[in-house]
Amino acid sequence: MKLLSSALMLSTALAVPSQVHLSLGGAVDSSGVSTGMYVMWKTDGQPSSTVRYGTSEDDLSEQAQGSSKSYLDGHGFHHTALMENLSCDVEKVFYQVGDEADGWSEVFSFKRAPCASSGTVFSISVFGDMGYLDSDLRPPKIPHGDDPYHGLNKVWSATYSRNMLESLKNSGDIDWVFHVGDIGYVDDSFASAPLKFTYEEVYDGYMDWLQNLTSTMPYMVAPGNHESECHSPACIAQELKYGRHLRNFTAFNERWTMPSEESGGSRDTNMWYSFNYGSVHFVSINTETDWDGAEEQETGDSHIPWLKAGGFGEDGEFLTWLEADLKAAYEEKKAGGRKWIIAAGHRPYNTIQEMKIEEMFIKYEVDVYFAGHSHSYSRTTSSDKPVYIVAGGAGCDEMGPSKESLLLGPLGQDLIESDKYSTGVLDVSDEKLSWRLIDSIDGSIIDSVDIL
Repeated sequence: MKLLSSALMLSTALAVPSQVHLSLGGAVDSSGVSTGMYVMWKTDGQPSSTVRYGTSEDDLSEQAQGSSKSYLDGHGFHHTALMENLSCDVEKVFYQVGDEADGWSEVFSFKRAPCASSGTVFSISVFGDMGYLDSDLRPPKIPHGDDPYHGLNKVWSATYSRNMLESLKNSGDIDWVFHVGDIGYVDDSFASAPLKFTYEEVYDGYMDWLQNLTSTMPYMVAPGNHESECHSPACIAQELKYGRHLRNFTAFNERWTMPSEESGGSRDTNMWYSFNYGSVHFVSINTETDWDGAEEQETGDSHIPWLKAGGFGEDGEFLTWLEADLKAAYEEKKAGGRKWIIAAGHRPYNTIQEMKIEEMFIKYEVDVYFAGHSHSYSRTTSSDKPVYIVAGGAGCDEMGPSKESLLLGPLGQDLIESDKYSTGVLDVSDEKLSWRLIDSIDGSIIDSVDIL
């Protein structure tokens, strides 16, 4: 009997949901806004993928069944379910994930996306390139000379920005998050344990570290180069066990669900998509693959020949989709619909040039383009649109001077720049976009601008 009881306890423990996170999705209403919310989570065992939700903590009367995937043997299951047809009459939705047999998560809550396409005010945090913890808690073990080892630094911190995000959440200053690539720097995790397989452990740690935020508001993501693969010594030496299963953005596409299907974006992946929120049409672009000259079009970030990457659509599919999506948003904007078009992707302006989409941004009147990749901050100061903003200073294993080799804005335009740990907040109304960059350490405003 003791053995049976222990086995039952182990099974239940394996099925306990963790890493709960949300994203916008589901069918759109008459104003073009998503009426649902995706919820994703991880379990070590494989219970059913169920979410129950309702209008109060004590009334979770709605239920939806999702699906689960496992992309690496022995490293758990990733679940996705969709809470659909959320009423405009309900501002807050309560939910929990799990099942009766194996147990439920705690009850979380979130605000429904605004139903109106105008007259709404909201705020989002925008940044890229945030690692997990800091060099005190995850000290690098790879020998360093005077220069960082392949970009890895001795002293770095993502904790300041994580704490700032918590503060912004608690004060009600943000409604959701847009992380424009390089999520957790899990491919650099071997720096703390060079001979150990750490990729999944650190990705799990990052997601648990964020759950207090991601379970209460959408956390939208774009692909960055650090999502492309695992290239640690363990993944290279044990390619059949690890490396092959983690190449070509696998973890990124299996752990997250973005509204790609709803927007006609990349099939069964998160590589490119769009969505409406209030008075803004948001477009998440793919700066990594699926265009001529893309850095990860053939192989991943390490460019090890057998770690293949790319090919998420047919030739030309992504850029054809992008132009059609921007054109539709522009026509709606001109017809008096949405007020703003905001694009975001991982790499900054020089990649926009290489992709040959700068003229597309101008033609369809994109207001702002957000990027990361450079582990720093910059903003173009011209009145011309789009405004190019790089918000890549959240803090990571590679945080250091990297902007010198990148063209961050059109030639001839002045830039405001900063190399401080920072996060950004965009306040949106029908009248203006108000952007401010916040020092993650002391909370001071480093830069601010109103975009009219």
